[in-house]
Amino acid sequence: MARNPHFKDYSGEQNVVEDLSIEIIKSMGRDMVYVPRTLVNKDELFGEDTISKFDDGYQLEMYIASVDGFEGEGDVLSKFGIEIKDRMDLIVSRKRFDETVGIYEEITRPKEGDLIYFPLSKTLFEINFVEHENPFYQLGKLFTYRLSCEVFTYSQEEIDTGYSDIDTVESEIKKFAIEFDLGTRISGVAATNFFEGESVFQVADVTGDTALLANATATAIATDWSALNTKLTLTTIVGTILTSTGQTLRGAVSGAEYEINSSTTTTLIIPQEPQDDKPAGDNEDIELFRDQDDIFDFTDTDPFSEGDY
Repeated sequence: MARNPHFKDYSGEQNVVEDLSIEIIKSMGRDMVYVPRTLVNKDELFGEDTISKFDDGYQLEMYIASVDGFEGEGDVLSKFGIEIKDRMDLIVSRKRFDETVGIYEEITRPKEGDLIYFPLSKTLFEINFVEHENPFYQLGKLFTYRLSCEVFTYSQEEIDTGYSDIDTVESEIKKFAIEFDLGTRISGVAATNFFEGESVFQVADVTGDTALLANATATAIATDWSALNTKLTLTTIVGTILTSTGQTLRGAVSGAEYEINSSTTTTLIIPQEPQDDKPAGDNEDIELFRDQDDIFDFTDTDPFSEGDY
């Protein structure tokens, strides 16, 4: 049996519901920034791009459906460290999305993998799923999208949206290491090797035992040391390391000190912790502990008994 012809989905009623939905979102929602993902080198087989970038952002109001707070597992301590797995659901008007984002990006709907910046918590969320049929065809039309989002895990993507609060996510975490080509070892200094993970410092125009960490004009953290080539790789540099004739670098723990020949910016990216600007991994700390306390003996003759055998 056909529908009753006296009850129809008129465009006028649909427009009223759509306008009311937009008004509610504008009144009770929050201003977010929608950041579309740009694929740089898409893998057609797996449908992913490991070097994607985010180079634009669009301010758009959204309603927070997760009114009781962030959902998900929250902060979890795992073998990889502390993982933040907060989730939230957002509702955005289809019409407002087309007006704000669609006319510029030529996309018909929010996409999984795009980002949402939530300014109240200063957090970037990644869209995991887009429900495009909720509510389900009111008056025969769809008016909103429901976005299921999770805290974004940065993975070396390029972020340059023009919004300073968003772009600092990359600039605070992504640091390039600097390689220093070292020359002559300072006379009177017994140590010959730097320890990976130790603090390295420079006191301008001062060398030897009179160069103290407390008087340092520049400090950094050693991430790699090649004794064969006397090349030292540093990150987390604070201050300006001078490379003019006679300037040196000294290890705060090892005591090694060499003159500087030159420096080169590498393509090696060292993830940083924004809170203290230290390397995000534990590698350097473990290596420093190993070198400083000599906890491993890799000699062939007696590696285990410490000379008692």
